[in-house]
Amino acid sequence: FIGSEGTFGVATEATLRLTQLPPAVRTLLAEFVEVDDASQAVSAIIAAGVMPAALEMMDREIIRAIEASVFAAGLPPDAGAALLIELDGIEAGIDDQAELAKAICIQYGARSCRLARDENERKKLWAARKGAFGAVGRIAPDSMIQDAVVPRSQLPKVMRESYAIAAKYGLVLANVFHAGDGNLHPFICFDSRSPDEVRRVKEAGRELMETCVRAGGTITGEHGVGFDKRDYLPLIFSEADMDAMLRVRAAFDPSGLCNPGKIIPLLRGCGEARAVSHETESLKRHGATIEAQVKTSALATSLAVTPNRAPPSFRADTAARLLSQIVGEAHVTSANDNCPCLTVTPASTVEVCEVMKLAAGEHWVVEPAGAGTNLKSKTGGPAADLIVSTLLLNQFLDHEPADLIASTEAGVTLATLNARLSNNGQWLPLDPPGGSDATVGGVVATGLGGAQTFGYGPPRRHVIGMQVVLADGSIIKVGGRVVKNVAGYDLCKLFTGSNGTLGIIVELNFKLRPRPEREATAILSGNIESLLLAARQILETRLFPVALELLSPALAKTLNLPSPENHSVLLARFAGGNASVDFQTKQTRSIVQAVPNALELRLDLDDTQLWERIASRTGIPACHLHSIIMRPSQLERFLEDESQNAPLWQLGLADGRMRIFGNGLKFPRRRNIEGDTTTLPALTSRIKAQLDPQSVFFSC
Repeated sequence: FIGSEGTFGVATEATLRLTQLPPAVRTLLAEFVEVDDASQAVSAIIAAGVMPAALEMMDREIIRAIEASVFAAGLPPDAGAALLIELDGIEAGIDDQAELAKAICIQYGARSCRLARDENERKKLWAARKGAFGAVGRIAPDSMIQDAVVPRSQLPKVMRESYAIAAKYGLVLANVFHAGDGNLHPFICFDSRSPDEVRRVKEAGRELMETCVRAGGTITGEHGVGFDKRDYLPLIFSEADMDAMLRVRAAFDPSGLCNPGKIIPLLRGCGEARAVSHETESLKRHGATIEAQVKTSALATSLAVTPNRAPPSFRADTAARLLSQIVGEAHVTSANDNCPCLTVTPASTVEVCEVMKLAAGEHWVVEPAGAGTNLKSKTGGPAADLIVSTLLLNQFLDHEPADLIASTEAGVTLATLNARLSNNGQWLPLDPPGGSDATVGGVVATGLGGAQTFGYGPPRRHVIGMQVVLADGSIIKVGGRVVKNVAGYDLCKLFTGSNGTLGIIVELNFKLRPRPEREATAILSGNIESLLLAARQILETRLFPVALELLSPALAKTLNLPSPENHSVLLARFAGGNASVDFQTKQTRSIVQAVPNALELRLDLDDTQLWERIASRTGIPACHLHSIIMRPSQLERFLEDESQNAPLWQLGLADGRMRIFGNGLKFPRRRNIEGDTTTLPALTSRIKAQLDPQSVFFSC
């Protein structure tokens, strides 16, 4: 819904996640003779593992306009470009990061790089940057601003080409932009009283967009598509991609009432009224079957998606013969003794497409699988006819350290991916249930994060693009290869967590992070009340742990974390530079000493295996895993009411994530759910009906 530009409906209320303000900030201003040097410094800063809170660039034209305005802040008018770099975090270690950023700027040709002297100067520098848009009026009466994103490694090349395009059309180009994201904001300055200049501006604007797309970028990073850029959308998406977007749009707005004509390009040369009419009819065609499909499902009575049932006509021997013609006999096997279905393991995206075309034509029910740890067909309920495994889609495709981006096929395991990325000091910071042996496609399809979700975010935060094979065997691309992208609908978030019910994810583009210099875990044991008090103080002191987990006594013992007197265990993991981690662990020790009913504390300074055991559930007998998300403030109610009924439990105290292990457990229905949730299953069913109208993909 976010980024749908009013085409899905009207947002009337929002629930927001807040974050604590960092206690320390450092702001630097680097001056360069040439834009090219500043552009190369941007890529080098990111590649070195520095993660600025902001990294902004201003070129000569912008600097001169600012200094001639009320926003003047002492920027050097003779500089070719200036970088405004802001770092934030805890006090310990932040000066080391600032010195590294400064050294990189000097290495790449900065004639000076200095810290803001005080908070007043910092505010003046930011006022100058934020006032740049208004100051552009001093260059020309009018300007057209673009909003494109390119990979950071391509900034020097794209900047050179953008100035060449402006020169070609006899126009002045001024640049001020979010360099750390590769998000360009070139101002093409002109006089709208000149029809010829207006024509040249439009032609130059399109060439700029085409240049950014050729560099691997996108047409908008934050301002959206609207009417102005809808004709640029085919530069990055195919007709099949845009058709999938229209199908999702029809699930929200089957009558085409909301903002008709926006985002998706329409017929040209027929007038806006007829074009909007065309789009409305298109949406109605996409939405025509929704109500019938919903009415014939169990949704009408139970507001739940009806599980697929294996049709009696499925013949395993016939299916095996047909599938072998696509993937080879060795890659078609019986799934397991408890399930009469087959498992097929395609070795390429083309084979996945052919398998799905066959399955759709034969009316088979299909369940996608990665490592097979979350197969619904294994639970003893209704089974799929065909399990499509992605284990042979195991090629590592691309990695650009300067962009913090990696591309891989869906069958690559998380362990394999991170081992490959470690050569450049980078990683994909996910710890899903099942551990690092899970495939990246499976991790994204389930959408499940682990203990470090608090510090690094869930899988959906790291996915920036993917290729998906739909139920009819067609393939679509969603998202892209840049860290900011609001072109079209954010279908990455739709397929992430869809559990294989909407399509088979075959390729993924990830946003990475620099590998921390150091990681350490404070292990506290004591009674629950003391541990909860310690956890609250860790958060309120703004120590920023990447994980804060409370384990039941039984689970701690199972994971080889025994505690005295059968106490619970609190794990606080810290990551970052050496100075930062030292400070955080020392502060944790001080907190523990001040908590009543003295806690036992020890440090695990080589804690990788500890967190792998937690993610992979090492030692826990095979049982059902209940995953529940609630507000962190509600977790204490579970501890009061239910913890004794479920001896094996793990709580993410900072983000409200709960895991309970056991069979036959019953939990009372929550009485404090806020708002009306009855429309959510209906909407889910409508999206399913649009992307998989024949219910080819198994859902349970």
